[in-house]
Amino acid sequence: MLISRRNLTLLASFGMIGLIGCAPAAKEAGSGDPKPDAGAASAFKIGLITPGKVNDGGWCQLAQDSVNAIAKETGATVTPAIEEPAKAEVEAAIRQLAEGGNTLVFLHGSEYDSPAAAVAKDFPNTTFVVVGGRTEAANLLPLQISEREATYLAGYVAASLSKTHKIAAVGGIDIKIIKSGFDAYVAGAKAADPKVDVRVTYTGSFDDQAKAKQQTQALLAAGVDVFTHNANAAGAGVAQAIEEDGKALFIGANAPQTDLAPKQNVGAFILDTQKGYLVAAKAVMDKKTDGKAFKLGIKDGATRFEFNAATASLYTPELKTKVEGVSKDIEAGTVKL
Repeated sequence: MLISRRNLTLLASFGMIGLIGCAPAAKEAGSGDPKPDAGAASAFKIGLITPGKVNDGGWCQLAQDSVNAIAKETGATVTPAIEEPAKAEVEAAIRQLAEGGNTLVFLHGSEYDSPAAAVAKDFPNTTFVVVGGRTEAANLLPLQISEREATYLAGYVAASLSKTHKIAAVGGIDIKIIKSGFDAYVAGAKAADPKVDVRVTYTGSFDDQAKAKQQTQALLAAGVDVFTHNANAAGAGVAQAIEEDGKALFIGANAPQTDLAPKQNVGAFILDTQKGYLVAAKAVMDKKTDGKAFKLGIKDGATRFEFNAATASLYTPELKTKVEGVSKDIEAGTVKL
């Protein structure tokens, strides 16, 4: 049996909400019948699969914080996360959570879309929510938080602050959702400075901080002076190189990340996953899903650029005002993403 790589001792056990009535005795399953899942007859439990460690200070920690927030607000029980399962083990990990009585399973990354689709049909009483997913079914619901809005703003800020007209984005693994976000980063940068040179690179890992640091150092040597990332734990390597350089600026990813390169940290592009997770969880709890994706963005308060108040000397009030204006243009649909 596949087990979680980490037993999260911090998770509290909450009181059960709304027991679901017991179903009649099941008939002997035929080859075409869906497999029984305990989600139909247990308290509301939430499972989670993440592509990295839930203490990475970024993308995966947002997932853990989000399910914890759901538990705090609703009384649901959270199952310890399954962290960074190998690609060949993902389907088994999803099945483990469904068979373990989880009513709702969050899969924190678009790379889980296909394996979730393969498993969901076998567990009709469990709802699977894939962050950044695309496949829709009665119990398979994408949660689409518009990262492109947030990264567009990050690119606008980066290009506006660059003195060398060279900026960069360092990714972990080259997957569709990260590439899409970086494409928007480039577009935002070009909107602020049409002549800016935007470098995009990938480490091939969400954990290899040393490689992220080396790639950042190479970009620094090439004249890049403003960086963002979307590399999960490896993003700390980007920040280390910038901090050692002492001059370049850092933009955090997904969460504020003000502890990374703190003196050179101008802000971050924010994806409010807690808001999205809570919207999805309440819809499932209230049985108000319609087989369609949950879509959130700037208009919902789910994406934004957040300046770091502690480093206000690094940017001008005029830039903040401009970014607020661009945000309004995105919300109004004037800026097409």
